Amino acid sequence: RLNQPRDLYRGLRAESLALLVYVAGRVKELSGAEEPLRVTSTLRDEGYQDLLRKSNPEATHRYSLHTTGYAFDVARRYESGEQAQAFQFLLDDLTARGLIAWIREPAAIHITVAKEAEDLVGDVLERERDE
Repeated sequence: RLNQPRDLYRGLRAESLALLVYVAGRVKELSGAEEPLRVTSTLRDEGYQDLLRKSNPEATHRYSLHTTGYAFDVARRYESGEQAQAFQFLLDDLTARGLIAWIREPAAIHITVAKEAEDLVGDVLERERDE
């Protein structure tokens, strides 16, 4: 609806992408789920945020961390209880380690990644090379 290419809104900072890849892989390992978690939102510009404000009561009217590339949303739809539990375990673990902050919204989990997660970039790349 913004007459922009979809790819424009599919960006994340390297540390955010690495954390997302890490979480997705660990959730799959821990839960045995075949269906991946579904990312519903990554990067937004002001125009996109304005559009969301009109139809989504969860869209902030203040500064959105989605504009920074440090935030993304994951749908609250899970293949199984095991997948939901594995995801919750990782949210708690990463919060305790100071790597993320997150909130539960009606349809999604909003995750903001700390700059300190940049160490995960190397870990994720190394893991992918090993596989």
